Amino acid sequence: MLAHESVRGLRARAQALADGVREASAAAVARPVFAIQAQDAMAAGLGIRVRGRNITATGIRAAYEDERSIVRGWFMRGTLHTIPSSDARWVLRLLAPRILAATSRRYHQPGLDDDLRQRSDRLIRRALATHGPLTRPELTEHLAAVGVQPDGQAPFHLICHAALTGVLCHGPRRGVQATYVLLDDWLPAGAGDSRREEDTVVAELADTLHTAVS
Repeated sequence: MLAHESVRGLRARAQALADGVREASAAAVARPVFAIQAQDAMAAGLGIRVRGRNITATGIRAAYEDERSIVRGWFMRGTLHTIPSSDARWVLRLLAPRILAATSRRYHQPGLDDDLRQRSDRLIRRALATHGPLTRPELTEHLAAVGVQPDGQAPFHLICHAALTGVLCHGPRRGVQATYVLLDDWLPAGAGDSRREEDTVVAELADTLHTAVS
């Protein structure tokens, strides 16, 4: 059995935090680590830079917005993570149904039934297709059209729902505010996004996580 110190060392190396392992770009950092905690955008940037070699804040923003090689969103649970863009679709296919099922009470408590969630998804899709990137307050204004009150957590839950159903993802920042965009517009499907069987993506995710922690 490995000593705790050895385990910590192995995990630090796998996470590109020890032994001089440093990646040259934000995308290269995200690939082996797979998911970087990104609830706070500035902290996410620091999490990338500490694993990198001469990676700047400007370079990270370019990776998000120009190269679109990394993307921020709700992929694994109710907190934001940054992952490689090429993984976004298969991760959502695999994990989103489980997250939605596990958090169903969260939707029903404020009265967000299945019909309202589907209507809000359609409304958000139309709003983003018409207006382009929108902030959370702007989407909240649009959601009023389906009877969603702007106060409380209902708009946030519906935006998260739209992310988990593949409608939207985080787009370019507008000043200090995050914006949302249509996932299919921001990250057009490519060869790396082809549909695969669930057992294949489960094995791929397990291999990725094993690499990240071992």
